[in-house]
Formats: sequence, C-alpha cells, structure tokens
Amino acid sequence: MCSALQQLPDKHKMILLIDSRQENHNRLKSILEEYPLYQLTRCNDHVEAMMLLQQSSIDFILLSCNDSPLPCSTLISDLHQFRPHIPLIALSPHMTERQGQELIAANATDFLSNETLNTEIFLRTLRHAELTVKQNTEIQLLRHSDTLAPVGNRQFFYLTLLHKLNSLVQQGRQLALVTVDLDHFRKFNTRYGFSSGDEVVLEMGKRIQNCVSSDEVVARIGNDEFAIILDLPGTDSLLDTVKALLSKLITTLKSPYAHNLSHTQIDCSIGAVLAPEHGSEVDLLTKRSSMARMQAKQIHGCSYSIYRPGMELSNDKTAGLESEIMTALRAEQFVLFYQPRIDLRSGKIVGAEALIRWQHPTRGMIMPGDFIPLCERNGLIVPIGYWTIRQAGLHLKELKEAGIHIDRLGVNLSFRQFKDDMLVDTIKRIIKQEDIDTSVLEFELTESAIFNDENHVRECLDSLAEEGITFSLDDFGTGYSSFSLLHKLPISALKIDRSFVSHLHESSEAEEIVHSIISLAHNMKLTVVAEGVETREQLDFLIQDNCDQIQGYFYSPPVSFNDFKRMLPKPN
Repeated sequence: MCSALQQLPDKHKMILLIDSRQENHNRLKSILEEYPLYQLTRCNDHVEAMMLLQQSSIDFILLSCNDSPLPCSTLISDLHQFRPHIPLIALSPHMTERQGQELIAANATDFLSNETLNTEIFLRTLRHAELTVKQNTEIQLLRHSDTLAPVGNRQFFYLTLLHKLNSLVQQGRQLALVTVDLDHFRKFNTRYGFSSGDEVVLEMGKRIQNCVSSDEVVARIGNDEFAIILDLPGTDSLLDTVKALLSKLITTLKSPYAHNLSHTQIDCSIGAVLAPEHGSEVDLLTKRSSMARMQAKQIHGCSYSIYRPGMELSNDKTAGLESEIMTALRAEQFVLFYQPRIDLRSGKIVGAEALIRWQHPTRGMIMPGDFIPLCERNGLIVPIGYWTIRQAGLHLKELKEAGIHIDRLGVNLSFRQFKDDMLVDTIKRIIKQEDIDTSVLEFELTESAIFNDENHVRECLDSLAEEGITFSLDDFGTGYSSFSLLHKLPISALKIDRSFVSHLHESSEAEEIVHSIISLAHNMKLTVVAEGVETREQLDFLIQDNCDQIQGYFYSPPVSFNDFKRMLPKPN
C-alpha cells in the first residue's frame, strides 16, 4: 500500500489557512517544508478568506475553529456555500471524534487536531479531502445529470432556477428562461420507434449545448423538452441577447435529424420569458415560458414566441374550445363564408375563396384564427378539411342548379391534411358522392405545405389533377419561394400575400416584389390573384401592373353563402 508521502501532487496546490495566529501558520509551514508543491498562505478571518477565494486559485481551506466568536459550524456552512468544490478541513487544538463528525455534518470535508498533527497525517488528510470532494462532485453531477442528453435533469433545473431567482434582485442581475420542444414528437416515436426518438433527443441536446456558452444552464425537463437559463448583469440588453439565442436555436434545430440510418426534419417550438420583468417565481416563469411556446406552435415550421403581458387572456379566449371541436363538427356548427374574387379586366366576380367560421351556441361567431391552430395541432383539421370540401361542393351544386356560373371556387388545403394517407381517395370519394364540378374546384396550398414533403405532395396533386381539379399557391413570396416547384407542380394560379399588397405605395421593396411576382406568373402562363386589397391606391397599382384578379375588403369582406349567391349575376 502506498503511503500519503508517495501520493504527492504532480502540480502546485495552494492551501489557505484561516487563522489569526502566526504561530499556527509557521507550524504548518514547517510540516510542509520538504514538500514545496504544497504552498501555504494565511488570512485572519473568513471575510478576508472570501475575498481571497474570489481573487486566487485555492485548492484547500484550513479553518481554525477556536479563533472566531462565531460557531465553527456556521463558518463552515458559509464557506461551503461560497465555494462548495474546495475541500474544507476544520482544525482545532483538541478535536474529538464526536466534535469532528458534527463539523462534517455542517459540510466540512474532514477535521484535524493540532495535538496529533504531523506530516504523515496532514498529507493523508489533504489527499483524503481532495478525493472526497471529487467523489461528492461526481455524485452530485450524476444526480443532477440527464440520463440521455449531455445536460442537467429536471431536479437540477428547478434547483438552479430557484437559486438564481432568490439572489436576482440583490445582485442586480436579470435572467431569461427559454424552453424548447419538438412538434409532434409522440407521432415520430410511434412511426419510427423509441430508439430513434432517443437518438433525436440526444442530438437535440448536443445542438442546444452548442448554441450556448459554458456558463449557461441547459437541462432536459421533459421527454423532448429542454430548458435554458440565461443569467446576465442588469446592465446588459437581455431582450437582444434572447433574440440572438432564439435565432441561433432555430437555425441549429431545423436541420434534419439522423436516426436509424435515416434523416427526418422535425419542427421545434420555443418559448421565452424574462425575469424579473415577467415574474420572479419558478412556477410562474415556467408556466409563462410554456405559454409562449404553445403560442409558437400555432406558426408552422421552427418558430419562437416571447411572452407578453395579456397572453393568458388570449389563451383563456380559446380555453375549452379544443374539446368542443368534434362536437361542433357533428352538430353542424361550422359554416362557410365566401370572399369574392374579382376579374380586373371585366370588374365582375369570377370566383371566391371558401373560409370557415364556427357558429358557437354560446360564444357566437368564432373566427378561424381562434380554432384552426388547435385543429392543426390535434389533427382535427383533417376531418374539418373534408367537411369543407363537401360543403363547398354542395354550394357549387346549388349554384349550378340555379343556373349561376363561376370560374373558380377556392378551398384551402392544410399541410397537416397531406399527412393523411387517405387524402386523395377521400377527396375522390367526396367528389363522386356529391357530384362536384371539379372544373370549378380549386385547392389553395401554402408553400410550407409543399415543402413539408415535396414528393408526397406532388403525387397527391398529380392524382387530383387527373380529376380536373386546379391548384393555386397561396401566400406566395412569404415562404421558400422556390420557382423550380412551379414547373414541377400543376399550379395554375399564384396568390400574392396580403403583407405585400398592404405596403403598396408605402414600400418600394413591396412594389418591386409584387411587380416581380406578376411578371413571373405571366411568363409561366399563371393567373395572379392579389389578396387583401383594401384601398383605391392598391387597386390602381395592381391594375397598372396587369394583375389578373383581386380579393379583399375594398370590394367585399367574406360573406355568407346566401349573400354571395345574391352578389352573382342572375341567369338570363
């Protein structure tokens, strides 16, 4: 067995002695005289010691217990809380085993008695204390580490956040809590298996770690949910720092994940809350961060939301709606409104876009922005989408029987509907059952729906096009805007997003974008429809730029089917 003298350190170790008496310092210095790798320095009290601990690299603390009016256990607790990873050895002229154990209970690493102190005992004690702290640190690390990802666990997160919040105001600091999870991760696990899910979570944790500095706290607090705690001085711009991190996270997390020899792109949602601006309690901050993250889920793709006051009221507005949606579908509480499409050459109505509304029995008319995101999230958008197609088909039949003709009736198809393997077969069955005039029916797609699974979407569109259905690309210019897709897909019309139309005569950039879209579409023999036209100035610009059709409040808001029917010219 090796003695303590044979296990000397391979580099210098600094020992801080907290003792007002020089003679104790001299004695310990003489004990270590033959071992220059151990260096000894002294201070008079624990206040001076804390200053030295901030300024110098200290490897061991020796605390003289009979040299202060304060109880030794109190001093040990204070020093341990200040520097928990430095071995702390209590030193006393006469130390019984019982007294020593009491000091260890107060977080001393070990204890020594001056009356039995010699070189062998002293070096062995240093060695034992160092190993003890190392083992305790490793145990704490294991206890606070996540079992899968290279980050902290839920317990570590809550303890750290609580500790930081308790000292936030006193230290003049501020922090942000950021939570992030993957969209539809449960379905991913169902489709690919839990081992693939573990691979994704592990990679997600590594990516998040790479987005933050080594000083920041990262923990996994749920199956695929991670939390980040940003701790900044009160003088820094917290909001700017948070936005920079959120942007970095989005860029990093949107890349496809490798799993089981495959790659899958999985969207994420991120929520952020600031402290003390938005609260200073653990439960309140975690709740508000989750609330912001749920808000982000209403935006397709990797997205984030920062908590803002009043978000609870917005959530209260839709609270309870999710459980009522299927009931509303069975009870026929949904209705279709129609916004006319106007041909700019003739000035006549040539079509319309079907827009869903919910006639709630107690809440009145609920707009789609309040329930469609819920349907996207829980998958009910699929049956609601089929209901919309069937109802629009019935209205088309009613117009035809009345001898009224329109060129196009647009119905929106959600990106989530393409997740249904029976999409094409179900639409074909509805067409056959309701005898829908497919030469008038037009499905409106968003760019994000196409890019969600390009090959699958293309197969679906090609199959539906065989039925005579036409397609338009909605919100053009706001997404990926891949012109090459326009050659590959059976698109017959582009709809210019209202965000560009609303800035005509206000932004030269918006005008140039609109001009470019119209030119591109006409070169490809596509019809151009401008959405959200509300002013005469916007209309004049679009006429001058040879836009084909418009829809918007300048001509008419969305109206009920009966009102839309009355707006159409009567047959001769």
